[in-house]
Amino acid sequence: MSKTSGCPCDKYPGSDRTDPNDEERAGRVRIVSTSEPGWSMTYEVECVACTRRYRVTQVDGPALQWRWVPRGEKRKRGGRATP
Repeated sequence: MSKTSGCPCDKYPGSDRTDPNDEERAGRVRIVSTSEPGWSMTYEVECVACTRRYRVTQVDGPALQWRWVPRGEKRKRGGRATP
């Protein structure tokens, strides 16, 4: 079982039709940053449920597609790790 098992964001990697703007409007993710607008945009996106980050690349083709790539491990909500 993966560390991200059970979170709604588990569906993003491998999904090429999930527009990060639609996901943000639905309240599932927060767009942290974007590249300059254009056909090949890149988004830095954070899941609101688990705070995992994704790099999302918009790909131009016969239809717009988005490639979701996880960025590191999930972080726990709240509190900081103590040394």
